[in-house]
Parts: sequence; structure tokens; C-alpha cells
Amino acid sequence: MENLNLEMDNTRPQIWAVGGGKGGVGKTVITANTAISLAQQGKRCVALDLDLGGANLHTVLGIPDPDRSLTDFLSRRVGTLAEAMVPTPYPNLHFISGSKALLEMANPKFSQKEKLLRHITSLDVDYVLLDLGSGSSFNTLDFFLSANEGILVVLPEPTSVENAYHFIKAAFYRKLKRATRKTGVAEAIDKAMEEKVARGIQSPRALINNVLQINPEAGHILEKIARSFKPNIIVNQARRHDDHELGTDIVQACHEYFGINIRSVGHIEADDSLREAVRLRKAAVDSFPLCAFSRAIHSIVKNLLGARGGPT
Repeated sequence: MENLNLEMDNTRPQIWAVGGGKGGVGKTVITANTAISLAQQGKRCVALDLDLGGANLHTVLGIPDPDRSLTDFLSRRVGTLAEAMVPTPYPNLHFISGSKALLEMANPKFSQKEKLLRHITSLDVDYVLLDLGSGSSFNTLDFFLSANEGILVVLPEPTSVENAYHFIKAAFYRKLKRATRKTGVAEAIDKAMEEKVARGIQSPRALINNVLQINPEAGHILEKIARSFKPNIIVNQARRHDDHELGTDIVQACHEYFGINIRSVGHIEADDSLREAVRLRKAAVDSFPLCAFSRAIHSIVKNLLGARGGPT
């Protein structure tokens, strides 16, 4: 297991990571507009495109061909991540492109990932928005877990919902896995899993309860980790009343199965104004501030800011 310290405190900048269990859920558009919404409130922000295999955040932000990118930093053509920032058409918002990434950059090495996270936390801004690649690769999960707020975008479609559950499960197990470095935890987990059938362990929640019986100290460590895992769910392109309730349904299912308290921070109605904004390569919250999409983004940002507080 990589000995990578991804846990960040609540000092500035605050990191918000936006992921999706599958492609095409709208995470890039949501990342861009969320960053602009924060910037409109006077927050100094950076939008960082970490979808190195298919970076297109620059297009949504209306930046046709950034002259600097994350590759310049990872390949040491610039000394700091801040030197890779470029201005955007939106006040208070800068951008770091993931375009022009070399093939090997799509899966950064441990040392590159550690260096990148260190530089992200040293940026002189209030918020950094990470647009993550789709899926649940270890690198995507690590950046998601490194954030102060992990945001998962899901569509009201069976395949998207299924992939969202897979993402949550993969992220939760990766977070628990790190606890095995602590004394006694790995042994207690192994013992519980050896008796998996006899103990009726069929979920992460049951596993933690059984570890509590075997080794209370180890069990309490796992309980603490489970309590700290609180990703946020956004349901995008909602069209029916049932779609509005999907976030709540996912929250309840995760509580029952995992024993964790994730949060639904809002749903976004399907909106033709967004389609027009994307076509124009402009942000909806700026071009169509009163449309349903823009109102939903501002509401979600308010919910995220109010959940645990943030820099003012």
C-alpha cells in the first residue's frame, strides 16, 4: 500500500473534488459553473482539470488553447503549480489545464501525485475545484478522498446509479484500507473475514460491527473513519419527481449498507439553457444567471458552504 498522506486539514485552500462513476454525467460542466459561482461571491478560486485522459474543462470555461498546463508542472518545465495557472474570463477564477497531457501523465506516479497534492494545498487561493476523470481508478479515488468535499455526480439512469454505488464502495474501502496500517486493525479485519460466513458479514457495516467485537480499539478506529467519509451527491438532468428523490434514496441505501452518512446537496433540472451555454463555450451561471441550471448550482454551492463552513 502506498504510504501517501492524502488527509488534508481545513486550512485554506479548501479542496472540492468532482467525480463521476461513469462518463457523460456532467461533472466538467458542474465543476466549471460551481467554480464561477464561488468566484462570483468573491472567493479566489482555481479550477484544475485532472481528467488527464480527456481534459476539456478549458472548453467549458471558454479558454480555447491554454499556453500553460499541468503537464508543464509535472514535467518540471515550471517549478510551481501556481506558474501553470492561467486567467479566465471570470473575475477571481484562474485555471490549470490538463490538456496536452502526455500519455504517461494520465496515471501519475506516486511521487508526482504527492508533489501535486502538496502544491495544490499551497496555492494562495480560497478554493480549488478538481475536475476528476471518470471511473474509480486508484488515482481518481485518491484525489477524491484528498478533498475537503468530495462531490459525486449521478444521472437518474440505472447504469449511472450503479456506477455511483460502485464508486462510493471503492472509495470507502480504499479509505478503510489505509487504517490497516494502524496496529491491530489489519489483524482484526482478517479474523472477521476468516469467519465471514459464520458471522454473517455481508456489508461493510457488518464488518465494522464484527471488528468491534473482536478488537474494540480497532473497531472504533474503523468507526471513526466511516464517520469521516461523507461524500456529497448531486443528481444531474432531473426530469421527473422520482429523479428529485434519487439523491435521498442513495443516501438512505448507503446508510443501511455501509453505515455511512453521505449527503445529497441538490438536484439539477434538465435545462436547454445549459445546452446553449455549452454550445457558445460560456458558463451558464454567467450567461443565463436566472435559468434553472444556474439557480440549482447556486443552491448547491450554498449547501456545500453551509455544511461544514468555509473561508469567507
